[in-house]
Amino acid sequence: MQLTRPSLITSVNQILIDEFEVPAGQIEPGKGLRDDLELDSLDAVDMLVALEQKLGVRLPDEQARHMNTVGDLYTLVEAALASE
Repeated sequence: MQLTRPSLITSVNQILIDEFEVPAGQIEPGKGLRDDLELDSLDAVDMLVALEQKLGVRLPDEQARHMNTVGDLYTLVEAALASE
């Protein structure tokens, strides 16, 4: 699937809103997934599954472990899409 950066960001944000009830106004690249958005480790696993299913991309587990911010999430998805 080929997504532009803005459409990728929109897709990731929509998953955060729909699946994890994160208020849209809180989703910014510098926001921490755990500290600011209060997503726990189970949420992180669920998020990876949701991203893989909705975007049709395989996200490497090793890289996913290093996601700390919303911006990290965008970068991870973008890199996975580019490598396909």
